[in-house]
Amino acid sequence: MARWEAGDLFLMAWNEASLKKKINKDLDKIGAWHYAPVQMGMGASGIPDIIACKPVKITQEDVGKTMGLFVGIEAKTYYNKPTAKQMFQLEGIAAAHGMAMVITGKKGEPYRVKKIT
Repeated sequence: MARWEAGDLFLMAWNEASLKKKINKDLDKIGAWHYAPVQMGMGASGIPDIIACKPVKITQEDVGKTMGLFVGIEAKTYYNKPTAKQMFQLEGIAAAHGMAMVITGKKGEPYRVKKIT
């Protein structure tokens, strides 16, 4: 299985839909479970575009066991930024020790990953 680090993701994207499609393909490559929540005016606002759980190996008492790491990904085209509500949700994921990130893409260039801490 491929090892995945936030800075290792690359693609050529020109709109948010194509960016999300490429991100989903990269998540598939590493064996991550993922889905895109549909916002219908109910529930919390600002939920990331992609929710995922990536496999990770843990040390000490869990040596050799594969565990999951909760991942929230907000996809934006190159010049767009997350809203305050989206950042609030990503910061909440990071505070709970999940992986939260904003991925931006522009046609003809590798996409960029900004990890939220």
